[in-house]
Amino acid sequence: MNHAVPSRKAFTLIELLVVIAIIAILIALLLPAVQQAREAARRTQCRNNLKQLGLALHNYHDNSNILPPGNIWRLNGTNQNRPSNNGDTLDQNRNLGPNWMVFILPFIDSSPLYNLLDINSAMSINTGNNATIRSTIISGYLCPSDSFNGTLLNRYNTFDNAGTAGTAGPRWARGNYGANMGRERGGVTSQYAADTGDRRGAMGYGSGARMRDFTDGTSNTVMVWEMRAGTSDQDPRGTWALGRQGTSMVGGCDNVGDCPGINPGNSNSEDVHGCNNDTGIRMGCFNGADGQGAPRSQHTGGVHALLGDGTVRFISDNIDFNIHRALNSVAGGEQVGEF
Repeated sequence: MNHAVPSRKAFTLIELLVVIAIIAILIALLLPAVQQAREAARRTQCRNNLKQLGLALHNYHDNSNILPPGNIWRLNGTNQNRPSNNGDTLDQNRNLGPNWMVFILPFIDSSPLYNLLDINSAMSINTGNNATIRSTIISGYLCPSDSFNGTLLNRYNTFDNAGTAGTAGPRWARGNYGANMGRERGGVTSQYAADTGDRRGAMGYGSGARMRDFTDGTSNTVMVWEMRAGTSDQDPRGTWALGRQGTSMVGGCDNVGDCPGINPGNSNSEDVHGCNNDTGIRMGCFNGADGQGAPRSQHTGGVHALLGDGTVRFISDNIDFNIHRALNSVAGGEQVGEF
């Protein structure tokens, strides 16, 4: 008797290739959606960080009746406004005092860290409590969209007013938010109080603004811009406790000189000693001087900005330069309009 052998059913090679192709197409369609969802979550966190900074700055103002200084310079144990370029030999590396992000630590639930502060010493000395503070990573100071902010600044090369090279000690933690210093702010400028109203920002060298100084309106003036961290461990941009232009303060990038606005792509768009010029990722700079600092982010199309009234707006890369300038001054008398 003949017994029929049952045939086994299996995928043919063509069927298998078709299934693999379908899976590959589905993955290709799914990955961008997943990446967009992740970036949306990161962008929301970045925005929330700025809202918390707004609360901290207003609480500081309520306690002191003034916003914190963008930075204080130390010389012989006393407060110093940033020196003018008049031949002084103040070492700008080792006389950097506390900046605005240090002063608001008690208002972001970091009082124990603030209590370590040696107010009469520079943040840039290599040992002591201030060195501990500057190396502390604070999650609320970091935008999760920035792919470079996990690298500590381990060597900061710059110069004093006499042109002498120097180094400000190692291990500086990163940050992605910079105080608005105002319009046309260069590297070596006068103290904040000496600036005219159309140049002043929310915070500057030696002092900050009072809310009554925001005569342009708190909803029409930026207190804090988003910024990007440096692309190497020797690029000081985006360093939260380092109070210099391009590190924790932003200004002079509203179509002044060679800095055309938000997320500029040209090679000279920032002037920061020691920076890494990389135009391929829109992080161009000139590393031989301190000058303008630009609002930057790795979000698509613009940056977040914290306004004087505590609200956070997303500002387009294509914002009109006149509006950008108006947002940077607390008392310029400009008409801001829609932005």
